[in-house]
Amino acid sequence: MEMQPSFSEQSHVLARLLLQPIYREDGSLWESVRAQRDTIAHYFRQIGQEVVIDEAEGYAFLRQIETEGSDIIPRIGRRQSLGYTSTLLLVCLREEFARFEASPGDSTRLVRTRQELRDLVSQFLRETNNQIRDVRTIDTAIRRLEELNFLRAFGSPETERYEVMRILKARFGPSELERVKERLARHAEAGA
Repeated sequence: MEMQPSFSEQSHVLARLLLQPIYREDGSLWESVRAQRDTIAHYFRQIGQEVVIDEAEGYAFLRQIETEGSDIIPRIGRRQSLGYTSTLLLVCLREEFARFEASPGDSTRLVRTRQELRDLVSQFLRETNNQIRDVRTIDTAIRRLEELNFLRAFGSPETERYEVMRILKARFGPSELERVKERLARHAEAGA
């Protein structure tokens, strides 16, 4: 009988970070990130990645190291264009987060229904004669943001509720948000 190799907790952390963020809710993975942050940071720096750990918000993720000058940095991921509707949804969600954090409340999670997400975006889209296609376009954007771990299905499938993940704030800070808004405005002007 062949013996199965046993892998350390750190191996699981490294593999998970390559695929998606680690959150405080991930229990032992989160604790391993915190306990082994220097070793993990060193490992990823060798392949051109920076480990971003936000203790206050409770998440860790990888970000491509960018340098000025002639250094060539290895890339482990491809840059992918999101498309207009997905980008618009991201901007709307980022602004929702700002409102959510500014208002006093007991909840630490920003949760929206599928219909609320549709309503957020639809106000900025041109109406067409095909409402079914319009809804599908927005639903495709919602699925795309789920794939990118900015949205996570929350509760039972019937409720169609989504948690807006805190990582969105780190990926789209104020300056990045303004650049995206400017691109969206240029896109809207070109289409008018």
